[in-house]
Amino acid sequence: MVDTVPPSVFEKRGSAGSLLDYSIIYEVNLSVPKVSAEGYLAYLKAFTLNVVKDVPGFTNAVVYSQPKPEGLHWLSEEGNDKSYYTVHYHVDSQKNLETYLEKYQQQVADADQEKWGFLVTSRRILRMQMSSFDD
Repeated sequence: MVDTVPPSVFEKRGSAGSLLDYSIIYEVNLSVPKVSAEGYLAYLKAFTLNVVKDVPGFTNAVVYSQPKPEGLHWLSEEGNDKSYYTVHYHVDSQKNLETYLEKYQQQVADADQEKWGFLVTSRRILRMQMSSFDD
């Protein structure tokens, strides 16, 4: 089960399409062998589109590339043969996130490991507390 949600500074949810609809980000950080990066990105594009289409409450996905994270000892042994990506899934509710984590996440991780032979580096759950776009 997901940790207890900290109280938010928001007292209400926004209307459809507002910034508050994206108040939960499920972040997945990936470490991909450079030799597989092009194929993996094609797969990731299709995969993230399907997640948004098929998983209740997942309203958007954004994929970022990033330089090798500095200062993380457990990545220091990877040398320069990896590419790093971060996926931000926008989730509309804690309930929908919990459903995904409980019912689907392990299947996704197992399928990814079987197909590509490497694992997700890390995951985080980010909850918006405030924004400069707020009224």
